[in-house]
Amino acid sequence: MRLGDEVLFYHSQEGNCIMGKMIVIREAHQDPTTADTRWVSVTFEPVNTFKSPISLSQIKTTKELENIGLIKQPRLAVMPLKKEEFEQIINLSL
Repeated sequence: MRLGDEVLFYHSQEGNCIMGKMIVIREAHQDPTTADTRWVSVTFEPVNTFKSPISLSQIKTTKELENIGLIKQPRLAVMPLKKEEFEQIINLSL
């Protein structure tokens, strides 16, 4: 992830849904919660919370999103999206 990248916040612990959009304000850096150099962190700033979260079942039934990593591995922490996929998800929030 690069400075200024837009990202989606997916709540995987409860609800399995996309809650909103954020922006990267600090690129990968040492995770301050551990001395283990294998752990890195990225810092985000919230942009907006969706009025209605986008559920995993809604994503699964959207043909344009059938090949995203979240469908194949729903426990992914981070995954890339094509611009069209990102925009499709944003459209689901409207």
